[in-house]
Amino acid sequence: MKTVVIIGGMQSDTFKKLGAKRGVKVEHHNGKTGGGRVETAFRKLVNKADVIILLEGALKHQSMWVVREMAEKLGKKINYHSGFGGTGALDKAIEMLQ
Repeated sequence: MKTVVIIGGMQSDTFKKLGAKRGVKVEHHNGKTGGGRVETAFRKLVNKADVIILLEGALKHQSMWVVREMAEKLGKKINYHSGFGGTGALDKAIEMLQ
């Protein structure tokens, strides 16, 4: 089963339920790091990901840049979703997986 990582927003349960309906595992992080090491907060998720979706406007810029850099170094597919909704983000992820 492919893993989609969504970073940003607050609706973890919704993302996971929508992912299960589409046959993918969803890992979610709200994008907040609490002032800790940003790299540490995202490293495991980025390593697990087949596809990463960043919710623009729903996470800190620092988090976005760190995840983007990690994804590029590891050759992970990454994209941005301008809305906050799970359906659009997952549709984009499924498209990327095909």
